[in-house]
Amino acid sequence: MKSYPSTGGRAVGRYEILRQIGQGAMATVHLARQLDLDRHVALKELDRVGTGESPVFATRFLREARLAGSLSHANIVTVYEYFEHDGRPYIAMEHVERGSLRGHLDGLSLSQVIGVLQGLLAALTHAEARKIVHRDIKPENILVTGDGNVKIADFGIAKAYSVMSGTLTATGSTMGTPMYMAPEQATGKPLSIATDLYAVGIVAFEMLFGYVPFGSGDSPIAIIWQHVNDPLPDTRALRPDLDPRLCEWVEQLLAKEAADRPPSAAVALDALEEIALELLGSRWRREAPLLARAEATPAAQPSVPQSPRWPAAIIARMWPMRPRRVRPCPCPAVAARLGMRGVRRSHHTLCASRPSTTAETIARVRCTMRPPRRRGRDGRSP
Repeated sequence: MKSYPSTGGRAVGRYEILRQIGQGAMATVHLARQLDLDRHVALKELDRVGTGESPVFATRFLREARLAGSLSHANIVTVYEYFEHDGRPYIAMEHVERGSLRGHLDGLSLSQVIGVLQGLLAALTHAEARKIVHRDIKPENILVTGDGNVKIADFGIAKAYSVMSGTLTATGSTMGTPMYMAPEQATGKPLSIATDLYAVGIVAFEMLFGYVPFGSGDSPIAIIWQHVNDPLPDTRALRPDLDPRLCEWVEQLLAKEAADRPPSAAVALDALEEIALELLGSRWRREAPLLARAEATPAAQPSVPQSPRWPAAIIARMWPMRPRRVRPCPCPAVAARLGMRGVRRSHHTLCASRPSTTAETIARVRCTMRPPRRRGRDGRSP
């Protein structure tokens, strides 16, 4: 994991910055403590302040806070507030402790892969209902929670698209990460939810096959044109053990034309859940969380030699069992009525020569009573 310099001790409003946990193209993310509520948050700080591009980035920063703040979903990072301190914008948001999905891509089971995709599609379904497209779905913007679920973060280049046209309010600009960029996004065409579904398909391909299908170019422009022109590798040839229905589902998400992809995130999610039920059964979600890998097993400690146990025959010869000396029962009438030989006065337990019965247990309780004193001929106690 990449290490960052410590920035602890700096106060920003009601937050105390503890350390830096991330660095982006236009912002730095710090781990901070909210003093009034005593909780950890991720504090995003806009870096490009005082430059010629600062008004553009400040506007985009504020738009990110508004768009992400309008979304409330279990698979989307929660935004707490937007504020300015000493002329610099900040966004306080939920801190997700286990970092991005990039560090968890190796060794995923099929249940975990489908669990990640299910969380992404559920979040995009919520964003689609509010006419928001993310435009930058990639493992670095997918965070893993403590219980193994995923959350989408970084709505820095997200935009709301028109209800009437179904496209972004501004077109013609190319923004995003080249290896996860849809063909229409690369060529500056109008975008929709199909753009995010294409990026989800790239993430699914990477989790299932171990690499991105279009990423071998020498430059970002070359990678972008691979998305537009190059065919998708044959998924069935890459992994013959993979179910053809899942391969077909990934291929549909990665169609070159947006019209050939699923019409909505909800439709893609329903198709994925049907495949998961047929392949993994109804309890596949129990194995879907990305649980923390177990720490390395410590070296085995040398066993302590134990003293040898003596055979029972030798013990019997060395310490022979002597019969117990039994005192008369303090309650002779009860003992005679039950046919007991006697009990020990000290512990009020039955004689070892007879088996225990319910009647003898009752007699043992009664024998705990103090017997009456003997009286002499003159009526007085001796």
